[in-house]
Amino acid sequence: MPSRKGTPGVEALITRFKEELASRGYSSRTADVYATAVGAYLRRVPDPSSVTSEDANAYLADIVESSVSGETSRSSVGIAVSAIKLYHKIIADEPLVLTVEISRGRRTLPVILTREEIQRISTVTRNVSHRLIFQLMYSSGLKLDELLALRVRDVDIENQMLSIRGGNSGVRKRKAPRETMMSEKVAPMLHAFISDRDPDDYVFPGMDGGHMTPRAVQKAFKHALKKAGIEKRASCNSLRHSFAVHLLEKGIDIKHVQRLLGHARTETTSIYKRLVETGNVEIKSPLD
Repeated sequence: MPSRKGTPGVEALITRFKEELASRGYSSRTADVYATAVGAYLRRVPDPSSVTSEDANAYLADIVESSVSGETSRSSVGIAVSAIKLYHKIIADEPLVLTVEISRGRRTLPVILTREEIQRISTVTRNVSHRLIFQLMYSSGLKLDELLALRVRDVDIENQMLSIRGGNSGVRKRKAPRETMMSEKVAPMLHAFISDRDPDDYVFPGMDGGHMTPRAVQKAFKHALKKAGIEKRASCNSLRHSFAVHLLEKGIDIKHVQRLLGHARTETTSIYKRLVETGNVEIKSPLD
């Protein structure tokens, strides 16, 4: 994820955090690991100098979703939780009230939305930017940080392709660039949305010259879930999970789904096979 405005302030906060850890007897190795996790967090919030529990929970919800599909290890999530809790206690002077459920056991299955539920979410979302975000995440299989990092130059309307240059939550390595498909239905709407923009502009700009914040999107998604009457404990990244499951239900080979999602290993993608309703798969004779 690209750095947000105020990076020098973030660096000063990280330095102070590491100094506080050293004074409390933490090893330099632990201090470095915790500082890296906290730095990733501070670069994703609207105001690094005044973080809240809401900021922390929104950020942690995103990386917890990534751990569900195997894109972030549970140990990395645990480090982020511990580091952010400690930062809130000794630097932010506001103890973190954790509302995100952190699984300590075996990996749980991701929350999947039905096609009808996704349509309801789109229908009740009146904000054009938010509706387009939800449609892109589902139709192209994007993670939230990948979508927010999109620039106009990454959109190929003619060939209906998106270039994903790799989001980065700070607790996992930046991934190699990849291409994924764009829906025929979404392409004209996206074209109208970016037609008067410069190539370097973010597709979904924020208020400070950067891109829209993850928290803003997550709040909009929760509002849409409530308005649509959906009670599942879904998050924005449930749209990406649903993309994978629905392709597998159509009989698309798992290696194609793996490529579109940007997974390095088929084993990571295979978690979705456990969620496929095989009765929906159209099975044809090889002759046909």
